[in-house]
Amino acid sequence: MNPTVGRRETPETTSVPGTSPPAARPNRSVTRGKPRTLRRLALLLWAVGLASFAVTAAATGRTPLDLLIALGAFLDQHPLGAAAYLAAYAVRPLTAFSATLLTVAGGVLYGPLAGVTLVIVGANASALVAYGLGRGLGAELAGAALAHPRLAGVTGRLRARTFETVLTLRFLFVPYDAVNYLAGALRLQPLPFVVATAIGSLPGTIVFVLFGAGLGDLSALGTGRLPTPDPTLLATSGALFATSLLAARLWRRRAARRPARETETT
Repeated sequence: MNPTVGRRETPETTSVPGTSPPAARPNRSVTRGKPRTLRRLALLLWAVGLASFAVTAAATGRTPLDLLIALGAFLDQHPLGAAAYLAAYAVRPLTAFSATLLTVAGGVLYGPLAGVTLVIVGANASALVAYGLGRGLGAELAGAALAHPRLAGVTGRLRARTFETVLTLRFLFVPYDAVNYLAGALRLQPLPFVVATAIGSLPGTIVFVLFGAGLGDLSALGTGRLPTPDPTLLATSGALFATSLLAARLWRRRAARRPARETETT
């Protein structure tokens, strides 16, 4: 009797020399559920925060502006205010809150020097949180990040040259969390990722902290007065922002030419 009779044959897979065998496909029902859980968590945190804000306003009879000014005073003057600001910055990826707004707030609350220092610490903590989410949630977050046109095709370069590629993406103002999620999903080495993030994010940090510091004392709004802006800080912020955009354009051209040169040499 032919031993193959009645046995269901499975096609053999062939591999091209020098290439890795095809990876197993992830369970889509599982990976799809993870980002939904993250979005639901963000919505829940926003709902709890807004409800608490509304209840506090109703119970105290204070306006939302009064509460925001009181919150700013706590963050600025309380001994634990800076720690609370750093904690808020660190968990920001869980709430999908704007990193730019928190950076500007750092300048408003703490001024140029302390603001830049706190934002650097908070932004790197935030990047590590998003990196950890990328490692835990994996393929779906990476797929969403790669949907951004500036991240298409960078997977190989991120693995081969983590520091240089992350630094380039930071200089090019690629969406902050998208880079963090992708780095985590690819399980890049944390040290070059963090160092490149700290260096590459510094120009944008300085620009937006100086802008916030230049807005003046926003607590004046609580007394019906307009804050007095600092023209020097605002002008410096604007000049640095324009310079950063020009440098980003030059860096983008350099990054675009490098793959072509590498192809020619190979």
